[in-house]
Amino acid sequence: FRTPHRFILSGSPMQNNLKELWSLFDFVFPGKLGTLPVFMEQFSVPITMGGYSNASPVQVQTAFKCACVLRDTINPYLLRRMKDDVKANLSLPDKNEQVLFCRLTEEQRQVYQSFLDSKEVYQILNGDMQVFSGLIALRKICNHPDLFSGGPRILKGIPEDQLTEEEHFGFWKRSGKLMVVESLLRLWFKQGQRVLLFTQSRQVRNYNIDFSILYRIE
Repeated sequence: FRTPHRFILSGSPMQNNLKELWSLFDFVFPGKLGTLPVFMEQFSVPITMGGYSNASPVQVQTAFKCACVLRDTINPYLLRRMKDDVKANLSLPDKNEQVLFCRLTEEQRQVYQSFLDSKEVYQILNGDMQVFSGLIALRKICNHPDLFSGGPRILKGIPEDQLTEEEHFGFWKRSGKLMVVESLLRLWFKQGQRVLLFTQSRQVRNYNIDFSILYRIE
């Protein structure tokens, strides 16, 4: 693109990964950070290696120097606004964060234990499979067992209009998290509160059930 000026508005280019930072910056100022292979070799790899828990003192020191050089290079072209910088203009109330621990239902416990005893977990512990796939499976189970199992298998092929509420995919009482969410929503509804419900999952059979954050607005 031939343009006199280029701007990019990004949420968190620094926190995600350095390759993404290079991609964004190279669009705004082509060539400023060099080619991608050179950037990865001189900045990304040393900084990443220095952040590991088993990094040597030399690797830590090298990562720090590379990070300082990178910071000084991009700072003149990067306007970074923190939440505290704009808080006064937005007039938002103070954040009150409460973390709730949700118990697994009995069905979730059974699915969870079955997965721990599975061949997949055995392969992960032996290093034959990546641990990330196992973490995704456990996350699904903790959110709702139907996300992992597919729901009551004995009901496959039966039209949905012939199923009871408990037999439907994603029935909320099969998930400890959804039971807590349901009780909170009932309480806040009685109190006349307004609620924003956030999810990190994609829609699955008309259900979004990976509730990760609840905000109550006074």
